[in-house]
Amino acid sequence: MDITHPEYTVQARSVPGLNILIALRKIFSGDPGLKLQLFLVIPIVAGGVVLHMNFIQWILISFVTLLCIVAGIFRTAALLQINHDPSLTHFQVTRIKCMGNAMVTITAGLSLITYLMVFVPKITALL
Repeated sequence: MDITHPEYTVQARSVPGLNILIALRKIFSGDPGLKLQLFLVIPIVAGGVVLHMNFIQWILISFVTLLCIVAGIFRTAALLQINHDPSLTHFQVTRIKCMGNAMVTITAGLSLITYLMVFVPKITALL
């Protein structure tokens, strides 16, 4: 039996958009910290609506929030890759984990500073 014959093989077509959606579904289902990052968007948007932020402030808040979420996605994708690649050494695994955590921490700190710069003056003006 020739298993390479077209009658026996599955003719698969690669769809880049579908592959990306499947990968994102794996990432979001595997990381509860990323879900927490997404849930933190709700009070940020609600606060922006209540405080009547202008267009520039919305752009700034959206940019740093998206930056933080993308860093979380990349960190989770790197951790999933570590789990599926047995050829990585212990040093490489530790370095990848540390770099992913550092990237998320730096973007979260940048986001926090930006939120404080935007929201604190608006809140103090209301008081």
